[in-house]
Amino acid sequence: MKQPIQHALDDRRLGEYLQQYLPNLKLPISSTKIGYGQSNPTYFVDDANDVRYILRKKPAGTIISPVAHQVDREYKVLKALGSVDGFPVPRVYCLCMDNSIIGTAFYVMEFVKGRIITDPNLSTLPPTQRRSAWFSMISTLAWLHSIDPDSIGLSGFGKKTGFYNRHCNTFSRIEAQQAKVRDIATGKELGRAHPNFDEIVDYIRKNAPSERASIVHGDYKFDNVILHPTEPRVIAILDWELSTIGHPLMDAVYAVAPYWNRVSKNGIPGGSKLEARDDQGGEVYDAKNQAQNGMPSMDELMDEYARITGWDPREDRWEIARVFHLMRGSTISHGIQARTISGQASSEFSHIYFENTKRGLNTALEMVRAMKEKEISRSSL
Repeated sequence: MKQPIQHALDDRRLGEYLQQYLPNLKLPISSTKIGYGQSNPTYFVDDANDVRYILRKKPAGTIISPVAHQVDREYKVLKALGSVDGFPVPRVYCLCMDNSIIGTAFYVMEFVKGRIITDPNLSTLPPTQRRSAWFSMISTLAWLHSIDPDSIGLSGFGKKTGFYNRHCNTFSRIEAQQAKVRDIATGKELGRAHPNFDEIVDYIRKNAPSERASIVHGDYKFDNVILHPTEPRVIAILDWELSTIGHPLMDAVYAVAPYWNRVSKNGIPGGSKLEARDDQGGEVYDAKNQAQNGMPSMDELMDEYARITGWDPREDRWEIARVFHLMRGSTISHGIQARTISGQASSEFSHIYFENTKRGLNTALEMVRAMKEKEISRSSL
């Protein structure tokens, strides 16, 4: 049974608070929840002069994982990157950690007008613009990974070593916490994300990529960037909730996931438009179809990334990073399940993602078992 989801804000109280930081704000304001985001609820805030801002807040209720939904970290990285000349992030105006204003912590930022492409196949983007859009997205990621975090005040934003091992530990802990979450209607525990979850995580730990550190976005894909209204170039990067100091390989693998993480032929019964994850691509990414659909090849994109950063992600445990990507994404989907059954989901579409938890982990397990088989074959030669 679906639980009702309440996300209305106290616009009067919010408007009074924002006047301290937005001197041109004209009251009254009106807030409207945006889309079906699964984590930190996001709102348009429009003032009486039709000037628009964006508000991001922590979800209401008890947070299952203490490392999730840290809007103060989003604000910090946006403010720091805003100091880099020309780097495409929205301007941030204020961070409020006082729960008495709208119930949870939040921050407010600039509204950037442009295009957000929600289909990983870029079906809503003219084919003549797709190649340039892809190169803009990848070169912007390479720029992010080339910024020294210490130089913009982010030296304490994350640890510079042991990224994959630490995150394996984190996701193991989070998955265990989520497994114990009970359905508010039935009292039944959610249960493990996958019966072989531990085998997948242990293999990543034992075969982790070499040490490297940069600012990472953590969720870098087309629907988290804004393209110019008419030109195929990135003008803003959104949704920094998962950002940290980490291994750039994670972002690189994620960014080109539509090329290697393919949509299931069957999909979810009912054919929902949300049946695929937003990191999965369709037939337009088949090598034989790329040119006619205006797509570059994955190797062209990674060549450009390597040219800018001076480092080639494909030469550093690329397959392990793919397994980690699937494990991580599936654990996040498992968390959406946990929030839904506990009545906290920030979207009525949460149920669409349930199938993705086990599907992603099934694929990860197949990859791990295949790599193990190769190791056995090599050792027996």
